[in-house]
Amino acid sequence: MFQFFKRIHAEESRKLTALILAAFLITFFISRLTVYLVINDFLPDLFLTIGNVHIHHFSYGVVILAATGLFLLLARPEAGRRQLRLASVVYGIGLGLTFDEFGMWVRLEDNYWIRQSYDAVVVVTLLLLNIAYFKPLVKALYERFWQKK
Repeated sequence: MFQFFKRIHAEESRKLTALILAAFLITFFISRLTVYLVINDFLPDLFLTIGNVHIHHFSYGVVILAATGLFLLLARPEAGRRQLRLASVVYGIGLGLTFDEFGMWVRLEDNYWIRQSYDAVVVVTLLLLNIAYFKPLVKALYERFWQKK
């Protein structure tokens, strides 16, 4: 299962994780800014509503994450390829859209400004930073949980 990660050079892995992190944080910021501007009538209503049901953007994020995962499983792009870098950016966008509304889907409340969403973004950011820049932590977790004994 983890042969894919062994194929990717450590430096390439850091770059891909940095791309995911950058796309994640930019998407989170743009999502929050867009919602703020729409709610305060600085932008027209961009929200998708079908019938009387508002489709939240975490739904788009889940679809993007699923599509990216399917692409990576089926295409298996090689390390260093443009496809893998693009998939990393798209994956980060999906994470950003999904975790921007984390509090809503965890608490099942229609409260966009809930604190758990901010907490989740901090946790995901720290996790991605650890994966990108703290190899000993990742290595220890791999050896502890996934390495065949």
